[in-house]
Amino acid sequence: MKCLVTGGNVKVLGKAVHSLSRIGDELYLEPLEDGLSLRTVNSSRSAYACFLFAPLFFQLYQAATPGQDPLRCKILMKSFLSVFRSLVMLEKTVEKCCISLNGRSSLLVVQLHCRYGVRKTHNLSFQDCESLQAVFDPASCPYVLRAPAKVLGEAILPFPLALAEVTLGIGRGRRVILRSYQEEEADSTVKAMVTEMSIGAEDFQQLQAQEGVAITFCLKEFRGLLSFAESANLSLSVHFDAPGRPAIFTIKDSLLDSHFVLATLSEPSPNSQDLRSPEVCRQAPQVQAHSSPVTLAPIQKKMMKLSPVQCPGLPHPRSSVRCSLAPS
Repeated sequence: MKCLVTGGNVKVLGKAVHSLSRIGDELYLEPLEDGLSLRTVNSSRSAYACFLFAPLFFQLYQAATPGQDPLRCKILMKSFLSVFRSLVMLEKTVEKCCISLNGRSSLLVVQLHCRYGVRKTHNLSFQDCESLQAVFDPASCPYVLRAPAKVLGEAILPFPLALAEVTLGIGRGRRVILRSYQEEEADSTVKAMVTEMSIGAEDFQQLQAQEGVAITFCLKEFRGLLSFAESANLSLSVHFDAPGRPAIFTIKDSLLDSHFVLATLSEPSPNSQDLRSPEVCRQAPQVQAHSSPVTLAPIQKKMMKLSPVQCPGLPHPRSSVRCSLAPS
């Protein structure tokens, strides 16, 4: 495999790697006929992410040497991230990036061609692997939101970086609500502060959801995809179903596709808070991401209860995003 990235696309590739690094510790790189695929999944198998760069994204793209089968590999995320760690440097000094995969030497070679003839070569060891596949279908989700990434990015700015989960729902007047999700300690007498942002339906390019529906998911992974979409000035689509079912975040462009599949908190009690209720904004202790007042376990234990991941040689997962390692 050999590909050549030039100009501003080098920074786009770097931003994609930064987004993936928020999810998994390993990067699965697979050259395909329809483009270069970069995938990752977190250790608990509750989040999966994929970027597919079309051949037109590259100045040169060769999925495999003629007469040979395409190679696929798995490398440490921190190793690949180190090549693209400084996005400012990529933008100011790197003119092109050449990535080649050599099966004989088991090396992934990334060469940065910088200004003034400087070349930086990174030889990264990799492992042969099977294809990482996730089972999801955005078309099966009854609810869809689509908006410019800038709109959603500005909406999550007030949330602290330490916030783990956020609730997304539809409130009164079909306004989209983003609300901080806080676990309330059973023996705590301190009422947690709840931050809520409301966005009008007119700011969305598509709003296909009824009032009162809501899901809660991890904010860290969402920030990663949102940051990428903002930098590329793209729109972000959110496909979701009932609480406990996976939420699918997608970006689509002529040069790349991206899918982030995140587990959501299940809602065991039908007595969850209704986003349409006016009391929600006044009674902070009752705002618990539309869940009944019970002591919550860590989010990995409350994720959707779907078929577990089938990954040979890995421990049995506790989550829900159905992804599997299977020969392509």
